[in-house]
Amino acid sequence: MLNIPRSLLKYKPAKAKLVAVRGRVLAGQVQVSVGQTLTEGIAITTAESSFATLLLDDGSRVSLPSNTEIHIRRLRSYVLGDSLDYDFDVAKGGMQSAVIKHKSVDDRYHVRTPKAVSAVRGTDFQSRYDAATDKDFAEVVEGALAVETGSKTSTALPAGNGLALIPGGGVIREALLPPPSLIEPGKLQSDPTVRFAASPNDDVGGYRIALAADAGFVDQVADRVVGNEPATFDNIGNGNYFVRARAISRNGIEGIPATFAFKRRLNGVKATAGQTDEGYTFKWLGDGEGIRRHHFQLFRGNVETMPMVDEASLDGDRISISDLPPGDYFWRVGVVQYLDGEMATNWLPVEKMTVAQP
Repeated sequence: MLNIPRSLLKYKPAKAKLVAVRGRVLAGQVQVSVGQTLTEGIAITTAESSFATLLLDDGSRVSLPSNTEIHIRRLRSYVLGDSLDYDFDVAKGGMQSAVIKHKSVDDRYHVRTPKAVSAVRGTDFQSRYDAATDKDFAEVVEGALAVETGSKTSTALPAGNGLALIPGGGVIREALLPPPSLIEPGKLQSDPTVRFAASPNDDVGGYRIALAADAGFVDQVADRVVGNEPATFDNIGNGNYFVRARAISRNGIEGIPATFAFKRRLNGVKATAGQTDEGYTFKWLGDGEGIRRHHFQLFRGNVETMPMVDEASLDGDRISISDLPPGDYFWRVGVVQYLDGEMATNWLPVEKMTVAQP
């Protein structure tokens, strides 16, 4: 049998097309945009709160989260046998790969981190490098990986498993944590800050919560790693989105994702109360599109009673009430929004106010 080194084979350059870009994404030192094509030899970096997705010639996808730097080592289609050779280096951060099943036994898809090389034949996985801890990670959701860790043999990593390579050459391998449960993941997100919380679990090390404009997370818009506290996101525009959550093990390995759809319709409101010459004045202001009407309620004694004041469809920004007898009062303001043929109501929490004896 005649073995010809790949370096001697004639090839045609393959391409990686940018199908999604959010924020500051550089190829070399130049900001990129959707529709551009990249070739081998280029370094790609994503800044804070920035994301990119590449579509390869064979239909495979590469998604880059925030604070990532990768180098495209090879993007080639060999003339002999029409085989592909894709090779990426992850210098920091990570990349999530959705790899089309290979058509040729000579096709290659490699992802390198500082201490490992992952060889792929059709799979859904991610490779990461954490510079702060000097750990390499690989997590396989579908398919399988063969991970070389510097020795002559490779570690088989089937679906549902992950590994961490620690400084000094140690390998930690474990089953991926199951998809986490989010608390009311599909509820309408109307407050200025979008918020998601996982059901508390002391057996996990944290959660990665990500948002995207599509179910496949090609167009990712935000990403957070949190402990048991909620993940919060600011400056999320109105639209239909998806949230993806992964539990993180104590060893830093990210588990199987859970994905949910949700709607974002900013419908915020803030309110204050104070004593004026007119009596007691309640004011409000808020953010949001569409037609907005406010609803004010005032209860005496406790909120279980019928409201003594119940004013709906207010288009102003305040209401004044005079001659309140001494006692405890509870009040709240809601905003009703009419947008895109839908109606949504957002109530502020009930506030307490005490009118003292003169």
